[in-house]
Amino acid sequence: MKEIVGRWCKIAENTSTYLSRRVQDLVLKKGLAETASRDASLKCDTDDLLDISNVSSLLRNADENLLHPDPTQRNAEWYSQIIEDVAPFLANVRMKMKAMPEEELKGLMKLCAWMHQPKIIDLCFDLLTRKDEVALNCHECLLLITAALERALGNVYCVIHYLIADITHIMTHILSFKLFLHGDRNKKVPSLFRDLLASQELLVILGISQVILLQLLLGSPLSLNLRNLIWHGFVGFLDWDTHGYASVLLFVCASIGRHLDGCLINEIIPRRWATFKQHQQGRKWPKWSEFMEEEMLVEAVSKTRGLPCSRKAIWLRAIKYHQEGSYGRCCALMMPEIEHTLRLIYCAVNECPARALTAESVVHYTTLDVILECGNEDESNKTRMAEFLGNGLFLALLDIFVQTEGPRVRDRFSHGECQLWDIDFQLSRHLLALSAAILWQADEEKVSCAPHYSPDYTPAALFHGELIQTLQAIEHWLGLAIVDVDQPVIDLSAWPAQCLPLISDWLHNWSTSVNQLLINHLEEENSRQISHLVIKTHRCPLSATWRRMMSQIVLGSQRLTAHYNERNSSASSTLSSWSLRSRQRSTHARLDSYMCLFVRAVQLSLLFPIAVSCGGQVIVNHAPTVRRMKRNVTRWADNFASASVNNRWVDLAECATESIQSMEILLASVVVFVLQNSEIRS
Repeated sequence: MKEIVGRWCKIAENTSTYLSRRVQDLVLKKGLAETASRDASLKCDTDDLLDISNVSSLLRNADENLLHPDPTQRNAEWYSQIIEDVAPFLANVRMKMKAMPEEELKGLMKLCAWMHQPKIIDLCFDLLTRKDEVALNCHECLLLITAALERALGNVYCVIHYLIADITHIMTHILSFKLFLHGDRNKKVPSLFRDLLASQELLVILGISQVILLQLLLGSPLSLNLRNLIWHGFVGFLDWDTHGYASVLLFVCASIGRHLDGCLINEIIPRRWATFKQHQQGRKWPKWSEFMEEEMLVEAVSKTRGLPCSRKAIWLRAIKYHQEGSYGRCCALMMPEIEHTLRLIYCAVNECPARALTAESVVHYTTLDVILECGNEDESNKTRMAEFLGNGLFLALLDIFVQTEGPRVRDRFSHGECQLWDIDFQLSRHLLALSAAILWQADEEKVSCAPHYSPDYTPAALFHGELIQTLQAIEHWLGLAIVDVDQPVIDLSAWPAQCLPLISDWLHNWSTSVNQLLINHLEEENSRQISHLVIKTHRCPLSATWRRMMSQIVLGSQRLTAHYNERNSSASSTLSSWSLRSRQRSTHARLDSYMCLFVRAVQLSLLFPIAVSCGGQVIVNHAPTVRRMKRNVTRWADNFASASVNNRWVDLAECATESIQSMEILLASVVVFVLQNSEIRS
């Protein structure tokens, strides 16, 4: 532990820059080079600079360079040459923005209206023009404008893509032939910024000069790559010309606005913003985050040796924003710094200090996904990080940053998917608490403030949660349905005695009290890893099938609950009432006659999910049996979800019978049911 902390602090104290040699050359020497700055002139007209098509005249061998708008067709030398060619334009923009009068700045702000983010644009121009703490203000401006620009370009992509889809559809029907330019209205915006900038949709509307300039500034890892440098925490506010690059990006946003004003397209409709409300409903941030006070983190930042001195001002500003109630701005500043700090720890744990730098073209960047999940690298690295950070802190970081169905706050912020003004106190405090817990790892006198953490968003935790929700939905339904359930006779002798009584009771003697006992037991097991079904020596991942099945059972149970509530709430709802029409009475009678079958199908469908949630591993000896079970159970669950809408009880009974038969065959194929190690695993 002491050795790792020593290596971590040594990297933080002795590393002057986290940019590799080639990236330094591009960003610090060629992008906004001093030679280009000396050639810059204030006499250059703003309107001429806004016309980005003029940039193509700066390129050497222009025809050759413009032949490949696709970044995959270019090498490092291509980017190096083109950045040198464009450097005088960038220097002119920087010089012009630095001396631009207020009226002209307001004109540029109006041209950014196409982005549909007026608060962010106002804030960015305000940060750019402040006279105090210029570098730190422009660092924040760069964070905000790169995310906002990606979001806005995604909106443009959607408009053009839908337009192409509509034209394709019309021409196909009118002229009875298919166009070579196809569009699919269901297609989503590319998840990677570089893929968005390489799309034909943006090329069609923005033109080659504008697209190439965007790719030079923000695109491939071989380019200046400004967005990734700042959002992945590779640069601090003293490491580069933040004012210059922030000026260029804001100017480019205005130039795109002027270009779009001259295009004959309908108004750009912004996409719906992402929120974190769905991740907070029914869940609370861990209790230990409530005990974190801002003063504790200020002390940790000020005294720690695990942070470069040049980065501490960013942390302190983030804490200040939290205290002032600017929670979104606090989170935006904190996340790159959290990633940077975790990267230093990763390099110390694995004794690879060179990985703290930006990568060259042949090596992957050491980003948050690699640090916490290790990507395709050695899985033992994940174990080392978890051992150093502590299992509770490690799981909390995975939950908030990495898990696919979790909030993924870094991704949401860096891609501009959420509005800063919607971020609440809880998320900001949780990030600050995580930050304090990380920094305290470098302080031997501090005790970890992140004890056991029960994850909410691991595949196992989500599976457990859906199973519990399903059992609760069944209880509501069967509590209203007045019917004697025909208890299935199933041989569970191959199952271990530790879990047999509870499962057997739930299967053979179902009642609301037994159902609740099972739910209570599963809630205690909610962080256990889910096993795959083992077929001979092969593993068959069934979690996706089971999760889909459970969501359909919940839907069907909710509809049947509503059906019985309506039926039982009325005095005329009994079958003996002549106020019901004959057709209604026969429908209710059919439902009741099949109820035993439906209950048995539901119980058998959930038997294996319950078994693996209790820590078991089921081994069967016949792969086709599993395939048949997946097909029949899925069909049964889909029909169960919709049968109450159209009263197709006979069809549902047939599906239920097939599902029961498949499950009984599968149960007969069980070789052994093994209770796994009782140790809680993520």
